[in-house]
Amino acid sequence: MKKINPFVAAAIIIIGGFFAFKMMSFLGCYVRIEDANTCWSLTIFKL
Repeated sequence: MKKINPFVAAAIIIIGGFFAFKMMSFLGCYVRIEDANTCWSLTIFKL
């Protein structure tokens, strides 16, 4: 099995965590106000 570069692994974890956080924020917003377009613009495009 090939060894993974620790910097690459850290980058994947950070990027994956960022997107997971964005998706959870979007889902939480959608549950509260039930307007997908508003939530999408609030959570996905605002970094």
